[in-house]
Amino acid sequence: MRLPVKFIRKIIQIFFIVILLLPIWYVDLFWYGTYISADLLGVALTDPLTALEITLAGRSLWMPLLLSALPLTVAAILGGRLFCGYVCPLNFLLELLPVRRKKNLQEKRLPLLALGITLVLSLLISLPVFNTVSPVFALMRMLLFGVGLEMVLLLLVLAAALVWGQKIWCRTLCPLGALYGLLGSKRIFAVQVDARKCTHCGKCAAVCSMGTAPGKCSWEDNMLCTNCGDCIDVCKEGAVRFTAKGR
Repeated sequence: MRLPVKFIRKIIQIFFIVILLLPIWYVDLFWYGTYISADLLGVALTDPLTALEITLAGRSLWMPLLLSALPLTVAAILGGRLFCGYVCPLNFLLELLPVRRKKNLQEKRLPLLALGITLVLSLLISLPVFNTVSPVFALMRMLLFGVGLEMVLLLLVLAAALVWGQKIWCRTLCPLGALYGLLGSKRIFAVQVDARKCTHCGKCAAVCSMGTAPGKCSWEDNMLCTNCGDCIDVCKEGAVRFTAKGR
């Protein structure tokens, strides 16, 4: 019997949370750092938004920083918002809430607006804005260093999720997700629909917490999709699956 994608995804999410916490107890392992910036087997990794923010805030190009963002940039180009669906600890926390989504937002470009504002502010005030006020990184800091003022920011996001839907932050305000989604809007590995098997029942669209559905070809929908696989689990006809485009 095939394991549900959601079960596999939860195992992967928990694995990455454990990896994040390892440096608390052990040092000099294969991993050291956070999902902002880390060292993996001696290779420096930086998320592309952080690299952009620091470059704009410092008004200078630092090649080692840009090179450290290259692996995650390539991963996003190939697979889209894999970080959001399988790594992000805030996404893991939000998915524990009982509310999925209360209203399907028609405007799907709001994350791009958040991304643009973040980058402009980083340039104007010479400060990496998202790294400073991000609930994603606030949760990481709380897990690593204990509860602080970051708790207020996290509670606001959780409250918004209960009022407007489980993924309201991810769908409308997260600039990091927007950047990963933008990089992966033409990704190779994606969830696709076999038109020969599809009965147009609408279950895949109904279960999507990001307000999209597999098979939609607009770049906005591709940008929102996190490849979570919930639509695969709900499709009884087996029409929805992970595949490489063109295959």
